[in-house]
Amino acid sequence: MKWRRLGDVGLWAALSFLVLAESGARHDPYWFRAVCLAVLAFAVFGRRRWPLVALSVVAWTEIVVLAFALGTTNGVQIALVPAISLLSYLAGRRETQLKHFVLLCSWSLLGMLLLALTVRGGALATEAVLTWLMLLLLALLLVVLPWLMGRYRAQQALLATAGWERAERIEREQQMEIDQERLRERSRIAEDMHDSVGHELSLIALRAAALELDPSLPEEHRRAAGELRESAATATERLGEIVGVLRDQDAPIVPHDETVRALVDRAAASGLAVQLTEDVDGVLAPMVDRAVHRVVQESLTNASKHAPGAPVTVSVTTHEDDVQVEVVDTGARQPVAAPSGGRGLDGLRERVRLAGGSFTAAPRPGGGFQVSATMPRAGGRPEPPTAAVERATVRRSAQRGLITAIAAPVLLGAVVGAVALGYYLVAGYSAILRPAQYDGLVIGQSEADVAKVLPRMQMIDPPGEGYQPPAGWGCRYYRPAAPFSSNYVYRLCFANGALVAKAVVQSGSVPPTPEGNG
Repeated sequence: MKWRRLGDVGLWAALSFLVLAESGARHDPYWFRAVCLAVLAFAVFGRRRWPLVALSVVAWTEIVVLAFALGTTNGVQIALVPAISLLSYLAGRRETQLKHFVLLCSWSLLGMLLLALTVRGGALATEAVLTWLMLLLLALLLVVLPWLMGRYRAQQALLATAGWERAERIEREQQMEIDQERLRERSRIAEDMHDSVGHELSLIALRAAALELDPSLPEEHRRAAGELRESAATATERLGEIVGVLRDQDAPIVPHDETVRALVDRAAASGLAVQLTEDVDGVLAPMVDRAVHRVVQESLTNASKHAPGAPVTVSVTTHEDDVQVEVVDTGARQPVAAPSGGRGLDGLRERVRLAGGSFTAAPRPGGGFQVSATMPRAGGRPEPPTAAVERATVRRSAQRGLITAIAAPVLLGAVVGAVALGYYLVAGYSAILRPAQYDGLVIGQSEADVAKVLPRMQMIDPPGEGYQPPAGWGCRYYRPAAPFSSNYVYRLCFANGALVAKAVVQSGSVPPTPEGNG
């Protein structure tokens, strides 16, 4: 904090030295110097907390000085201009919002024009407008450009500061993604074990039940088959517990590529009364094809456990954009108490959701149970953009921002320059006093008679000849021809309502031509 305050004092001293040096050479009053030093002190020590306020205070001080100094013999004080550029740069470094900076510049320029028109009066209003346009061009160079440079440096510093934080955050996010992927893989392993092994155990139980009811077998064999069925049911229940443990453990998985037709045929060979209606054209996405297989497999497993002996109908139908799966059973003839953890249907619902589809499983009004799933053929949810795509997007955004930052001042400067040139040409063509009209003017002629000959405007850029008219005289300047086409102008001086002097004045480095002296 101490070094920061010392730096502020040093900055204020450097800027104040410029003001004192200029004011001392110009012999400005002491109150003017004191005001400038106070303004600089407020701006320097308050720039961190109120960057735009500090800039506006110094800028408006210079605006008032310009409004009263332009067009006078006192010259223009410019010692505050370096402070304005520096404060504009520092405001950009403080990351001030663009809209607030634009509002400050717009209102300041508009206020400068209105103040100049009020102070200068009607006779010099045209010169004040042209001066304002030139100051607008200077403002783009001395105010807007430093702010853009400061904004660019602030963004560079922010990126440099956030570089390591971003690297650490990316590393943490990558580790989180790895952990989440591991958890998803564990969950998928558990679901696959539940679906595939549970289905096989259900078929074993179904076969054992058929042997238990076969009258051709001896009693001891049928008793053994019953014990086998009970063991299969117990194994199914234990499998559910193991699946719960596997969700938090690592385990390998074997890919499963069995078709729905082969699955149904194997279930039918095991004694399940199942029929398949399949109307599939084209190839499904791998995620969707696997989800279809799991829906049919889990539904057949549930039917064999909860409705043994009931007919089951499996329907797989593809449409233009989606695939629909339905597994329907007619219900058990007698109630069956079979263990169920509820994980099978929850796993199916999650599989179908990940494939971008919808899933329903509910008892039928007429008895039995129905499982339905509809999924898009392409399947899956849209993947997030890759890092390369994201970097390209950020790079394009940065390039557009840089182009905008450069193009906006250039375009605005071009527009202002075109307007200033157009205004200068209009004013120049409106201030032409032809040589014949000038020669017809007579010293002593009344100002009212002379005004009938004069053009509607006088020159807005009279030559700096250093001519000091006597007290009470008012002098005007006119062109003999279009702008940029002559090297002399006419000076007419009036006093007490009459023309008291007329002269040809050199306007360039070449003396007036003889034609101009006629």
